[in-house]
Amino acid sequence: MNDKLKLIIFGLGGMVGSFLLILLIFWLVLSPKAKSEAQMAETEAQAAQATAPAQEAPAAQAVEKGQRVPGGEVLEIADVLGQEIPLEPKVTGYGWANWGMSAADVLAHLAQDGVSDTVYYKPTTDSDFSSVVALNPDPERYKIEYRFYNDKLFHAEVFYSDAFKSNTFNSFLLSMMTKYGRPYEQYASVDEAGNVILHVKWDTEDSLIELVARPRGVYSVFIDSQVTLIQLEEARKALDRLP
Repeated sequence: MNDKLKLIIFGLGGMVGSFLLILLIFWLVLSPKAKSEAQMAETEAQAAQATAPAQEAPAAQAVEKGQRVPGGEVLEIADVLGQEIPLEPKVTGYGWANWGMSAADVLAHLAQDGVSDTVYYKPTTDSDFSSVVALNPDPERYKIEYRFYNDKLFHAEVFYSDAFKSNTFNSFLLSMMTKYGRPYEQYASVDEAGNVILHVKWDTEDSLIELVARPRGVYSVFIDSQVTLIQLEEARKALDRLP
């Protein structure tokens, strides 16, 4: 073998060795990097999957919370049913009983409606307060109490009978909202026996209204005259200022 052929073989061997060395370097250096990038991509994908439920959680919690609030979904029900919810309703009493009516006027109107089971009560002859209680005025209500200050109606309490228990809370609240608008406060309380009681309140220009829902469909509504409540508060403050 001459020297020229030896040089060619040696050169080819060097090229093959260099190529193998490059492959080795690629495997040792570049492959871990690619592997690291793949692991990073996988980690990011797992993180994205882990954070997706967390991002959805507040919305889900809000829905769940909204369902726990008394009547929280009634406005949506009203939209579906096409019910109109007044923004500023005029509430000047309960039904035909307007604020300022005398006890005699209320008794006369009840008699005209055929309600005979009524009671008039005044603690003392010189008392500023009196009341008229109507028992079983209709199948839906078993008692309505009208209260008077200086013989002017300012408060009504309505208690619904067992015949009304077939109404769900949401349907009853919806009917209330069509009269009194959107409530300003809704909350739940617990009585001494551990029963959950739902409260819904309205604040109109002339009246304050509160719906109280007890277990097993026991409903009551309380309505007050805003003007008389202010008068009573001023009278109380005047008494406090007396020596």
